[in-house]
Amino acid sequence: MKILSNFLPPKESSAYNPAKSVEVQPGATAHLTMNGMGGERYGIRKILPFSANMNAILISARLNEDLYLFRGVQLSVVHNLFKSIDGLFAPFIIQKNNHIVFELTNTGAAKQTVNIQLVGYDQFALSKLSAAYQQIGASVPVPRFLYGHSTVPAGGLNIDLGVKSKSVDVQVRRMAMSSNQPGAITASMKVYNTTVRDEVFLEQVNDEFNDKYINVPFVVGSNVPFDVYASNYGAQPAEVSFLCESYVQIRTGFIPAE
Repeated sequence: MKILSNFLPPKESSAYNPAKSVEVQPGATAHLTMNGMGGERYGIRKILPFSANMNAILISARLNEDLYLFRGVQLSVVHNLFKSIDGLFAPFIIQKNNHIVFELTNTGAAKQTVNIQLVGYDQFALSKLSAAYQQIGASVPVPRFLYGHSTVPAGGLNIDLGVKSKSVDVQVRRMAMSSNQPGAITASMKVYNTTVRDEVFLEQVNDEFNDKYINVPFVVGSNVPFDVYASNYGAQPAEVSFLCESYVQIRTGFIPAE
């Protein structure tokens, strides 16, 4: 897989980073709909959310009506994945006249105002990005998220977070975790019974990927189990989320449909 890491948008590009806010009542769900650039394509490189208590907000993101980027994870794990990085290697594209919908559920006891900002590329930058990949004989990488969330009881060991693999092979590049019980949660990971991460604290996972990509990428095969386990060494139950940036693995001689 070939990935451009030093891409610069052309001078014709617009500085367009839309943001919206919504108030979410306790126990309720609210929606934020963002249209990108309306009549033009818009490529999302970063999703930057914020609220007063991001561990109490569960977020799902649905692109162009039918594709869920991720579902039911803590707002804080989205914040952790994007806050210290330039952005995705390749953008998710909102096609013209389409939109992205964020579903926000407040599991806390107080109302919260949630703001979400998108940072990305307009059609000029997307065209230049596509041309840059053509020059190196590669297709633009296709990003996918792997994700999971679970309640881990106090003293619970190796609780599966329910991460589902994709119907295509994907190469893992970055990951983040979050919990409402900091300092008490450890995680480990297996791909088809092969350990790819020994048990470490959640904070160590985030430190490893704070502003970096994975040292040696690994592949999660099509429909192959990717097990992310969490253990809770604290005295209270914990809500734990996992979010991973990955890319469709391109096989030699195979080009996926646009």
